[in-house]
Amino acid sequence: KNISKDLILSNSGEAIIIKKNTSKGILLRGYKDTDYSKLKIFQNKLFQGNKAILSKNYISIGKELSFTLNLDIGDSITLMSSVGVESIIGSLPKQKTFLISSIFESGMVEFDNNIAFINLETLEEFFNLDQDERNLEIYLNNPQNIDHQKTIAQNNFPNDFVYTWSDMNSSLFSALKV
Repeated sequence: KNISKDLILSNSGEAIIIKKNTSKGILLRGYKDTDYSKLKIFQNKLFQGNKAILSKNYISIGKELSFTLNLDIGDSITLMSSVGVESIIGSLPKQKTFLISSIFESGMVEFDNNIAFINLETLEEFFNLDQDERNLEIYLNNPQNIDHQKTIAQNNFPNDFVYTWSDMNSSLFSALKV
């Protein structure tokens, strides 16, 4: 009863964003169009752009990243994958151009400067990932008793790695405790 109706498939990979003479490493998160609009980060008043568009060649970036690279909605950027394409001269990194469809603001500067969202199928093609490698994100109505919920999820998925928002932000919580 604690689990919400939102079970969302995702995947991720590390890439380099290139804009003119500047480059920066980012984490790309991939979601399906229908799941992307359910994420709370895109439902706040600070969101700019189209919440519905996360199709093939579109990308949603954080406000801090837009400041860092002087980007705006409608600009195009090039991403370089860590996965290579074989050529005559050896392995070359994959590159793809994306159009910025939206800018989000999570309230966490590090998140907004280092994470971007693209279409799930595009991400998997870009990083040569298989559908079997997707993550299942479970959103709770009450995230307070997270350790108990993690135990329940681990029991339901005994052969999979289960981690929580608390695990993913453990260094932040350690710093806050100090």
